[in-house]
Amino acid sequence: MEQIKLPANLISMFEKDPVVGWAVKDKNSCFHYVNNTFKTWQTISHNFDYEGLNIRDVPVPVAEFCDIFNQQERKIELTGKPVRAITTHIQGSEKIMQPAYNIQEALYDEHKKCIGTIISVRPVRIITPTSLMNGKIMQHATFESPSEIFTEKEWEVVYLLVCGMGLKEISSILSITVDAVNGRLRSCYKKTDLNSLSDLKVYCRDNKFDNYIPLFFLKKGHIVIRD
Repeated sequence: MEQIKLPANLISMFEKDPVVGWAVKDKNSCFHYVNNTFKTWQTISHNFDYEGLNIRDVPVPVAEFCDIFNQQERKIELTGKPVRAITTHIQGSEKIMQPAYNIQEALYDEHKKCIGTIISVRPVRIITPTSLMNGKIMQHATFESPSEIFTEKEWEVVYLLVCGMGLKEISSILSITVDAVNGRLRSCYKKTDLNSLSDLKVYCRDNKFDNYIPLFFLKKGHIVIRD
């Protein structure tokens, strides 16, 4: 395997980056460098050695997308055009289903010859509908339950409720009956000592529960962002 040599200052920058995961692959899609933030995003120990491995050989959830990643890297090497995408999978330090923004770009040597790809992965900052409605544009969505007060099924109803959905709309989206929706709401009322939809909405907003997006609304996938 031909060694890819990265400038020391570039490696230093990658090593100190606590937010963005960085990785370098050769033209066979084998890893030559991975920083610890990248490993954290992929839910694997910082002690794991990626060098020389294809993503399909790494025991991480996103490895199931290996064929997609490899195909994109071959295209990037030919065209020189970067690929930007949103990948939703089990990932991050929380090891939960959540989206990540990633960029794959061509890597060139000093002779301007493409020698592989460089990958960056970072969090997706989503502003929820309720944040916009309440003027809280700096309040980003979270993908981990903010409290154990409600079950996940109840959170699904609460999320749609605070988004302004009516009972019939919630019933249709969740593919359950209106009676089932009301049953979940009654459980929420009992747990919070509330007795109305409006009070429940205020309760969620005051406790900053309105920025949580339940797992039901996150679908595993890799979506390329077109320019």
